[in-house]
Amino acid sequence: MNATSTILASNLQINVLVVIDTDYVKDHYPNPSKDPARPTGIDHNSQFMICTDPRGGIVNQGTADLQFSAQPGDIVSFTGTSVYANSDDAVIVYGIEYWKGDNVFNQFVPNLVRRNAAVQPDPNTKNGLPPLQVVQNFSSYDSKVKQSGTENFYVYFALYVLEGGESQQLYGYFYWDPAITVK
Repeated sequence: MNATSTILASNLQINVLVVIDTDYVKDHYPNPSKDPARPTGIDHNSQFMICTDPRGGIVNQGTADLQFSAQPGDIVSFTGTSVYANSDDAVIVYGIEYWKGDNVFNQFVPNLVRRNAAVQPDPNTKNGLPPLQVVQNFSSYDSKVKQSGTENFYVYFALYVLEGGESQQLYGYFYWDPAITVK
C-alpha cells in the first residue's frame, strides 16, 4: 500500500472558509432579523466558500454552492469572515443545521484555538516584516461526518457593522443552504 492510499483511508480534516460580501448583504437585506433563532434567508450571491481538498472532487470552489467530498470520520470545520477580514464588517458563523436529504453530520460545535505567538504585520516597518507576535484567538464551527449520503444544510451567520470607528454592532442574522456529498 502506498502512502497516498494510507492518507486517504484515514480520517481527514476538511476546512471551509466562508467569505461574505457584507456590502451586498446590507444592500439587499436592509431589515434583517435580530433573532438568531429566526435568521433572514438570503440568495447565493454574497457568499464565497473555499475548501481544502484532501478527498478530491470539489465542485463550485469559491461560490455559495460549494460541493465537496468527505468520508465518515472526517472532521469538517467552517470559519467565517467578511471581505474586510472582519476588520470593518465582521461575520461569525454560528450554526450549521440539517435541512433535507441524508443527515451526514454529527452536531456542530464551536471551537476556539488560542495562539500565543500568532503573527501580524508590524506597522512600524516599511513592509510589515518582521511581523509582530501577538496572542490571537481563532474560531471554527466543527463536526465529525457520521455517514455517507448527500445533505442539504443551512449555514447561519451573524453580521456586525463598524460604528464610530471602534466598535462592531449587530446588523442581523442570516442563512443560506449549501450541500455536501459523503461517499
